Amino acid sequence: MSELPKGFVTASHAVLFQENEAVRCDVCAGALESAGSDDLDEGYDVHGSGLLVWTRGEERRYQEPPLCPACAAAIGVSALQRWEIEEEEG
Repeated sequence: MSELPKGFVTASHAVLFQENEAVRCDVCAGALESAGSDDLDEGYDVHGSGLLVWTRGEERRYQEPPLCPACAAAIGVSALQRWEIEEEEG
């Protein structure tokens, strides 16, 4: 049997039905802690989610991917900066 080239990945249909126990950030793929943790004071370490909206004909679809605190903050700040630029340009 020949050796597969580097960077080539194979998977079976079992991957589609695999139970994923850890929730991961949709941007950086970092593992997120469960929302029911015992830590009462989360401070700035609050988990977030994005909102993706797209349409196809009359159908509207929504998806809320989970985000880690760092990615949620980075996306939020960049969105606010773009909004400010749009207001300045008029």
